[in-house]
Amino acid sequence: MAPASDGVVRRVRSEEPGLFRSLRLRALETDPLAFGSTLARESAYPPERWATWTREGAEGERTATWVAETANGESVGMAGVFFLDGEFHVWGMWVAPPYRGTGWGGRLLDELLRWVATTLSGARVRLEVNPEQEAAVRTYLSRGFRFTGSPRPLGHHPPAAVREMVRPPGA
Repeated sequence: MAPASDGVVRRVRSEEPGLFRSLRLRALETDPLAFGSTLARESAYPPERWATWTREGAEGERTATWVAETANGESVGMAGVFFLDGEFHVWGMWVAPPYRGTGWGGRLLDELLRWVATTLSGARVRLEVNPEQEAAVRTYLSRGFRFTGSPRPLGHHPPAAVREMVRPPGA
């Protein structure tokens, strides 16, 4: 298991829809209660949708997707962000189970937050997290995110719930 210091976190490349699809589907398969979508739904997406999603994550000015890779090129995580209604929204933050606790989640989030700061300084960043994912919650709290309200049901898998977290500008 490679620590994050032995790898790289980079933006996905436009020519990598297969890599992006693989990471996203692995995330939905291993952690179905962490995301607002399902493996069944996204497995059915046509190749064109994956290509567009990947291109936007690679080249977007207000949306971006990152991948985490070990020194030997193994893809072990991903994170994305998009801009909507005056703030950035984190989505798809995920690290493969064998690599959790080795710094990959923090590196992904740090790259995302650096990009947000250079893209639109002073913007608020919002996300939703399943509060039972304690490691994810700790990572978000350590980067200045704070809970903003009560849990709400995760639509596709009751009784699982998510809670909103916000990182205020300048945090």
